[in-house]
Amino acid sequence: MKYRFAALVPLALAGCAKPLVLPDGGALVRAADPKLVAPLPPGPSVAYKAHAISEPLDWRQLNDAQAPGSGT
Repeated sequence: MKYRFAALVPLALAGCAKPLVLPDGGALVRAADPKLVAPLPPGPSVAYKAHAISEPLDWRQLNDAQAPGSGT
């Protein structure tokens, strides 16, 4: 009984207390302003290159085709 009373008294007093005044929130208003627009960084889809679906090749030919200087 004593533990319940010791727990209920602070809860009852806190429930009857006047609530605190919240801050103005000036920083939050600036973050929600639609006039402030930051440019988006380029995404990964900017350098997208489509590849046609084809049959699997021999891995040696594929490595030779992708190796640096393979066009010579």
